[in-house]
Amino acid sequence: MSKLLRKRHIATLIAVITAFGLFLGGCGSGGGSSTSGSSGSGTLDIGWVAPLTGSSANDGQQMLNGAKLAAKEINDTGGIDGKKIKIVAQDDKADPKEAANIANMFAGNKNLVAVLGNYNSSCGLAGAPVYDQAKLPMIHVGTSPVFSEQNHPYVFRISVTDAFQGSFVTQWMYDEGHKNVAIIYENDDYGRGLKDTVSSEMRKLGGKVAGTWSYMLGQTRDYTAILTDVKNSGADAIFIGGLYTEGALIGKQMQGLGIKLPVYGTDGLYEESLIKLGGSAVNGWKVSGLFLPTENDPKLQKFIKNYQAAYKSTPGTYAALDFDAMNLLAKVIKTVGTSHEKIQAYLVKMPGPFEGVTGNITFNDHHDAVRKTLKKLVVKNGEWQLFQK
Repeated sequence: MSKLLRKRHIATLIAVITAFGLFLGGCGSGGGSSTSGSSGSGTLDIGWVAPLTGSSANDGQQMLNGAKLAAKEINDTGGIDGKKIKIVAQDDKADPKEAANIANMFAGNKNLVAVLGNYNSSCGLAGAPVYDQAKLPMIHVGTSPVFSEQNHPYVFRISVTDAFQGSFVTQWMYDEGHKNVAIIYENDDYGRGLKDTVSSEMRKLGGKVAGTWSYMLGQTRDYTAILTDVKNSGADAIFIGGLYTEGALIGKQMQGLGIKLPVYGTDGLYEESLIKLGGSAVNGWKVSGLFLPTENDPKLQKFIKNYQAAYKSTPGTYAALDFDAMNLLAKVIKTVGTSHEKIQAYLVKMPGPFEGVTGNITFNDHHDAVRKTLKKLVVKNGEWQLFQK
């Protein structure tokens, strides 16, 4: 039997075992998935899952901080109908297998009202079928276009899709005269989605792709070979489809090799940590983002002030997204109660936009958050600033 066939047989077997496990869990609890989360102890239990260890731990911790801050503010004002929110947090280690295990655990927990998470798209995609089968609402921040293609009925994306971000940044590069772009991306659902979008959009605009090079998240440390190829490719700009830790390494090694090509990316690079880790090597880098901490928006400034007071740091995009996700979920529960089906139905047909710190939010037919535009951001003088022509 070929390796490909063996992989397909193994994947099928895993899917059957997972589905059978869920079926047995349903039978053991009285013949079906729970349709309402109710702990019976005066709390509203909300599952939360993202990486708290490994290469994406900082992002996961920010997400948890944002969710905890929102829960505290809600609880401090009396909770929801007298019940306090309790976060049931799990670490998926940025590992899809672990994310699937946690999804199965959450699916078997009758007390859970809903779930927030995952950070990594591959982890979100691993858990999505489980949440659908359990009819357990899940609001996540994964950005891969695959979520839109699969149309998961109980899974909702509060972040901006890679398709939207990739298209936005590609147009920006093209408008600035960069028409032969090198793409360096992390080799997973997230990075591949960005690579495909930027490649397609650049060619539609009449530009070219000088080449694509992949690396492994949390594993690749030496980018010399990739960057040497990029240097010799004739590229006039670099697009990085990845996160800030690897981005900072790429920037420093570009500096060491004397490569001075302009660099663009999406919100995976948009963190204060990129500047802390990359220093002068990332000066001038341009990315898309939902907000800037220095913006004069009262709601945003209140969130930033409270976050800094609680955690002694400035919140990034994913802290803000989970803050919004928890507050959105609280609003839904206040309106329709804890029925999983009613929560899902409300999110499908929201009566109006939810006004969050990351902007106004509704969901389209693919359960993707509808965002009208993004901000152009640039590293200048050691800090993130709004890009000015």
